[in-house]
Amino acid sequence: MRLRFVRTRGEPDRVYVRRSDGSDVAWSFPTFGWEVPHDLVHAVVESMFGIRDGFWGRVDGGIDPKRVNEMANRTGGKNKYAGFGDDLRGLYLAEVLANLSWSMFELTSEDRMQLARDQAAKAGVELPDSVTAEALDRVQERLNELRLQWGAIDTKGTVEISFP
Repeated sequence: MRLRFVRTRGEPDRVYVRRSDGSDVAWSFPTFGWEVPHDLVHAVVESMFGIRDGFWGRVDGGIDPKRVNEMANRTGGKNKYAGFGDDLRGLYLAEVLANLSWSMFELTSEDRMQLARDQAAKAGVELPDSVTAEALDRVQERLNELRLQWGAIDTKGTVEISFP
């Protein structure tokens, strides 16, 4: 699957996806300025930790996040994200790992490891054995590479990656 994150100054950012089956889906999202988009962070952590039933695995399987979010906004409530499927454990795990305060550079990998344990327990999911302090350092390194690419975009540009 190919993911193209497009940054356009003064406009919402966009992502264009070519799924493994050749179909396409796209959506816009609020800009994070110089910080990499949240969905790009998802791609990194899901790829590096082998999460196939997280956000991007579901997109590759045919889910349209724009439609799911629109439905969630209309529905509300505890099950508002039911459009992502019945078993959301992989999605919750991916969200835990994507939300480890990656832009807080003062955190050590051990700090992030503890945060991951705490957040996983709150979400009711188990961390895979592949989530280690060393692996979290590698995620930070990859995100730093992507920050440089994203930050180098002046007026309009694209960061393209493959998943997984």
